[in-house]
Amino acid sequence: MVAALLAILVVPGTGAAHAAGIHGSTVAPALGRRAAAYPSSTYSVIVRERHPASAAAETLVRGAGGRVTKELPLIGAFAATISGRGLARLSSAPAIRSLWSNGWVHMESALSRYDSSPPNTVWQKAIGLPTAWKHVSGAGVTVALLDTGVIQTPDLGDRVVARVDLTPDHDGFDRFGHGTHMAGIIAGDGTVSAGTWTGVAPKAKLVSVKVAGADGSTDVSEVIAGLQWIYSHRAQYGIRVLNLSFGTDGIQPYLIDPLDFAVEQLWKAGILVVVAAGNGGLLGLAKPGDDAFVVTVGAADLRNTTSLLDDLVAPFSAVGPTLDGLIKPDLVAPGTSIVSTRDPGSTIDWAYPDAVVDNDYFKGTGTSQAAAVISGVAALMFQAKPGLTPDVAKATLMGTASKNLILQLGSGAGLVNAANAVAAAKRGTYNSSPANVGAVPSTGIGSIDLSRGSGGVYADLDGDGVIDPIVGEVDVLGRSWDYGGWGTSWSGHTWSSNAWSGYESVGATWGGNTWGGLSWEGTSWDGMSWDGMSWDGNSWEGNSWDGNSWDGASWDSLGW
Repeated sequence: MVAALLAILVVPGTGAAHAAGIHGSTVAPALGRRAAAYPSSTYSVIVRERHPASAAAETLVRGAGGRVTKELPLIGAFAATISGRGLARLSSAPAIRSLWSNGWVHMESALSRYDSSPPNTVWQKAIGLPTAWKHVSGAGVTVALLDTGVIQTPDLGDRVVARVDLTPDHDGFDRFGHGTHMAGIIAGDGTVSAGTWTGVAPKAKLVSVKVAGADGSTDVSEVIAGLQWIYSHRAQYGIRVLNLSFGTDGIQPYLIDPLDFAVEQLWKAGILVVVAAGNGGLLGLAKPGDDAFVVTVGAADLRNTTSLLDDLVAPFSAVGPTLDGLIKPDLVAPGTSIVSTRDPGSTIDWAYPDAVVDNDYFKGTGTSQAAAVISGVAALMFQAKPGLTPDVAKATLMGTASKNLILQLGSGAGLVNAANAVAAAKRGTYNSSPANVGAVPSTGIGSIDLSRGSGGVYADLDGDGVIDPIVGEVDVLGRSWDYGGWGTSWSGHTWSSNAWSGYESVGATWGGNTWGGLSWEGTSWDGMSWDGMSWDGNSWEGNSWDGNSWDGASWDSLGW
């Protein structure tokens, strides 16, 4: 899932990899292809062990010329650096369950500069939030967050009105840390910090739809299932905004892409869809940020000053045009060193202790954070004008943006201005000039595999206990992808008729006894991560849905 999306953290896979030059049962396909093409290069990898209590895997890595850099006991793995030739030697090692990329080198130089940056304390004032808060707080508006889940925290109180889980965890809790961070930016009220670290819409409600577990990865088909759940339950929970801080590196035209088609169905149903552009810089935008209809958000570096004169488009923020020739992102929002809710003991919390702020908060950088800022501003706008449509809301966000960055590549319409956006929404300034006039909708008849991008996903598709690569036109449940018929379910079928409904857990309380649904074993996600995200402290630099579906075009890490 590409967040901030776009840092790169790849998820452990346990299935067979078959990449050019590397044949074995452990190496993620995307990583294998890169290593085979550039055997002399050094790669940062995550090594998942079959027997974590043993040092056998570490010994093998060192014997192949690699270096162990950090133990990751939470996921039974360790981080290491090793050459492409060394990776080939480990491809069939019985002590190693899986090998996957820990990040893209080309992103590191862009995001590492924020590792030592102080927490951003000026971004709210710089975009006019104090003025907007005199009139609105997000009360009465629900934002859907499709991510890694959320934890129970005083900063969100009882405003998480539903926790939906489509993963084997089946509890809605965030074990990765990304979803919790996004939730705090969107709707945290700063209770724990006495108001010091407050989100954008502190009285908005949240619906959390969890599609990724402790490794932060997922498949496009699971994301689409989450989108269908949101579509089917939008009226029940009053959902007006959807935050997607992730993406993939798929290069299929949006006009036929299933994922782009899916987000457009929510848009047409009255939900403003906010998507992180990705952290790939000039390498291009993450999907579905390439869609003509959605609000695609890039990241701005405010240099920790309230002056607009020194602001920059963050160098990691993805830039268009898209494959279809669309100018994206649509606008930018603060995306560097943003402090939000901490998820203690989560994957990112354990890996990046230097990012912890005041014990209960965490510092992150990426387009994921920027997208969450826009989702919060949108909640304020919908409170000010409940009848706002997505097309008018998009035009309002873009039309009221500060133009200080307008000449910089990747700035879109400029830096979001919350005060002006709320005022214009209330007045109906852009009612007669909505966005997306003439935009051509997606048909969704394209390939689900091409929507995944360059990553590799694994699951026990036939229930025999052996993990299989998900290749071709099938979903993560092993079913054939029906181009001609799947789209009709958006209007003709209820969620209960969806095959995914049997794997759904929904809870309105934080107790475990309210959760139902079937569990599904044997699924692992190789090569996926939240790109775009980038966590300060140690940099979620290449974290993205990189190899799996969410990398630059798979889920790249829009921000991670």
